[in-house]
Amino acid sequence: MYSYTKKFPYLFIIVIALMGCKHGNNKSTSAFYYWKSAFDLSGQEEDYLHSLGVHKLYLHFFDVSWNEQLTKALPVARMKFETVPDNKFQFVPVVFILNKALDQTPDDSITSLARHILNEIDHIASDNDISYKELQFDCDWTDGTRDKYFKLLSFFHDGLKKAGKILSATIRLHQVKYADKTGVPPVDRGMLMFYNMGKVNSVPGYNSIYNDKNANLYASYISSYALPLDVALPVFSWAVCARRGRVSSIIEKVSDSDFADTSMFSSSGNGIFVSNRSFFFRGKYFMKNDTVKIEQVSPGLCKEAATNVSRYLKNENRTISLFDYDPQYLTNYDKKDILEIFNSAN
Repeated sequence: MYSYTKKFPYLFIIVIALMGCKHGNNKSTSAFYYWKSAFDLSGQEEDYLHSLGVHKLYLHFFDVSWNEQLTKALPVARMKFETVPDNKFQFVPVVFILNKALDQTPDDSITSLARHILNEIDHIASDNDISYKELQFDCDWTDGTRDKYFKLLSFFHDGLKKAGKILSATIRLHQVKYADKTGVPPVDRGMLMFYNMGKVNSVPGYNSIYNDKNANLYASYISSYALPLDVALPVFSWAVCARRGRVSSIIEKVSDSDFADTSMFSSSGNGIFVSNRSFFFRGKYFMKNDTVKIEQVSPGLCKEAATNVSRYLKNENRTISLFDYDPQYLTNYDKKDILEIFNSAN
């Protein structure tokens, strides 16, 4: 058989180099979401994050919710700062907007709401000596709230652009697949939330946080999305509570060990626990025989997600972020695991 590599000895080398450069030319930034009610990062934790090459943190500044008494949308759940943020990190304020807050706000009051949000952001930032080059909004908008949300984003985009800053917004997978219907937000970048891609249910063995089957229903649409995309990958876990087979609630920031008290729960294996009697637990009321299914993302599953999404991301610089930073989640992750996840998504 005729060999082109014999006649052109450097051709083979060039081809291999081109095959490997899809992600090799990327200069990715490693980051974490810090989604807590209080910022309390010890010096040891800061050193740990820096050792992972993480110098960027997305901080949940506050939510925007509808106040029934005052009949207006207002910032709530403001982050409190127990320790002084280290300026060695690049901080990105994140504001979560509930759809009801947009739905109830009259269209002609959106600009006023945007100014209120901006004042709150600047107040928190100045009080805690936080400078930021990027601002992010998190909202799973609907057909009914899209126009108001995009109007609010346009207000921020115009102002940030004048200040030499950028605006980003979280993007869910269904908003990627159905972009023609949901619209593309007027921002500089999108943060693709590559998780929560299936309907939450109580079926044993099914993981609604991440599973390849559901991921592959959306993944092929990622490369054609109209915004440059960063990506967030899951390292969290939660408990899906069900009564008579129907999901009743979700308890966040828990693991198997939280249900180890045999006076309350019995394990039936495969991450399923059954309540032995009626009681209150973590603010939820349990009746006898209610079930709890632990859904978590192992290091291997997160690497799988990272490898999967990387195939569809465009060849460009981006941020790879893990959601979210919590020592409870990371007890199952070695430093090597986290570094491999970041590398797999690049």
